[in-house]
Amino acid sequence: MTIKAYHSLSERVLNEVLNLENVCLDYDNLKGSLFLDPSLNFDQTINSFHLCYEKGELISMISMFIPTRQEAEISAYTLPKFRENGYFKALLANAVEELRKFEIPDILFVCEKPSISGKKVLAALNAEYEHTEYFMRFNKSRYAARDTYRLLWRKAELKDLEKTITTSMRIFDDSYEDAKSLLEKCFESETREQHLVVLNDEIVGIGSANIEGEDVSIFGLGLIPEYRGQGYGNELLHLIIDDLLQRGRTDLTIEVNSENANALGLYQKTGFYIEVAYEYYRKKVC
Repeated sequence: MTIKAYHSLSERVLNEVLNLENVCLDYDNLKGSLFLDPSLNFDQTINSFHLCYEKGELISMISMFIPTRQEAEISAYTLPKFRENGYFKALLANAVEELRKFEIPDILFVCEKPSISGKKVLAALNAEYEHTEYFMRFNKSRYAARDTYRLLWRKAELKDLEKTITTSMRIFDDSYEDAKSLLEKCFESETREQHLVVLNDEIVGIGSANIEGEDVSIFGLGLIPEYRGQGYGNELLHLIIDDLLQRGRTDLTIEVNSENANALGLYQKTGFYIEVAYEYYRKKVC
């Protein structure tokens, strides 16, 4: 057994990981996909990919998404014929050592809801179920555009950074450091776009999109508290969809916590349907 750790993946290693993922998805009849972009991790030097090889073949891997210092989201796959042989256990121990170096206190294991093998591993780890998130996909045929808008939607510029940070803190209850780190990475990215929602010259919300490949992922949508419950959320979602459709982008995705009934209902009414359900399980870094 050989374990290797990386903070980013070369094209060769990325192809190995994607091949491993595809084999596991087919075997377990799952639909999800790994998040393999480390650019949003709060520290770019952290080794967020841990790979296990046997005789030169990639047989098991862990990917960690760590946007803040509070927790690391862990996803993992092991080739079916190598399961229950300690490979994932060894990889997890290696990943935990990396998390200790950066004083990250919690792990959130991500497990696709139908995954029997995944839930078996999490039960053995005594990880506690926390919540479920839905990965949703847009169906254009079920979308009805609005006729009028009260809100304006404009792309944020670097000069808007501090105002955007303040707005994000009010919406998501982030710390200044976490909001600044995430938004700076968005501004620096070649594929992510940060937008502002404006009403009467006041910034009342934000929204983002990652435009990479065929899929466009919508994320970070929100309104400051005093503008919620007045129909502005519906306008906000329509604004970003209209903007993307006008640019010829129809393969849109969004994620939502299953307990957020208002957002889930809004997304469904606006043309999104649930494609994959991910369960999240929490465990302290020992």
